[in-house]
Amino acid sequence: MRWRFAVALSAIFAALCGWYWHSGHADGVERVSVSPLIGPADDADFGGFSGYETNGTTRHLLTDRGHLYTLSGEEISAVTLQGIDGAPLGRRWRDAEGLVALGNGRFAVSFEGRHRVDIYDGTTGMIVEKLPLADEFERLGGNSGLEALALSPAGELVAIAERSGASERPFPVFVFDGAEWRKTSISRRGAFLPVGADFGPGGRLYVLERDYLLSGFRSRIRMFEWRDGVPHEDETLLKTRFWTHANLEGIAVFEEAGETYIELISDNNFLPVLASELVRYRKKALEIRGLGG
Repeated sequence: MRWRFAVALSAIFAALCGWYWHSGHADGVERVSVSPLIGPADDADFGGFSGYETNGTTRHLLTDRGHLYTLSGEEISAVTLQGIDGAPLGRRWRDAEGLVALGNGRFAVSFEGRHRVDIYDGTTGMIVEKLPLADEFERLGGNSGLEALALSPAGELVAIAERSGASERPFPVFVFDGAEWRKTSISRRGAFLPVGADFGPGGRLYVLERDYLLSGFRSRIRMFEWRDGVPHEDETLLKTRFWTHANLEGIAVFEEAGETYIELISDNNFLPVLASELVRYRKKALEIRGLGG
């Protein structure tokens, strides 16, 4: 009996190892670097990063406690998001998740809890504009709101909800045309949930997704064609194994020296056991991925 138990246990272990090994792939990207994000020693608010924007040089980091950090070279500056009364956002209102740079120092920020998208001055942290609410925002779960935010090539804000309400139901996508929100969706595949989004060169929509198991995270990046204000034909560029990276939540896609880079930041939930890190991937050329002529 002991021998049979040992054989069975070995088979289970081998199966788990095989599953783990084959659970990740990077068909569309290659890893460039992983770096720790270290803020001022006396700044307890540096962490919990959910939103991210960069042009490859200046980096903007948004925390889920309503703080916006700017990293430029060795310089780090920060502002606190404020309401119309000039006071910092209250606890129930400050759960910021998605970030978009609009130009002229302004940023669009998506929130969950109190689901909404508002515009802020990145220099002062003051609110500039409150965007109208879609009726469906009220039906989103308390901890499953507008997790991802991006700006389309047509200048429309694109907000993606973290959950869909059912394992086979597509994720809601809300598109703001400057006057009102309309709804579309992206497919749901497996246990991954959207946590970040950005439009890259060529006008494609990149969506960062996350899965969680036994205190470990894995990440997936899907790329969508964006035509006539609707996502089409997704391609999976990356699916990591559990524990490859920390809790990646923010994504920025940009071009540098003719190549497309994808940078990701992690949310450490302000816990010492989780890391704040910056991860950089390079998108592979089409011919390398076997898609060339």
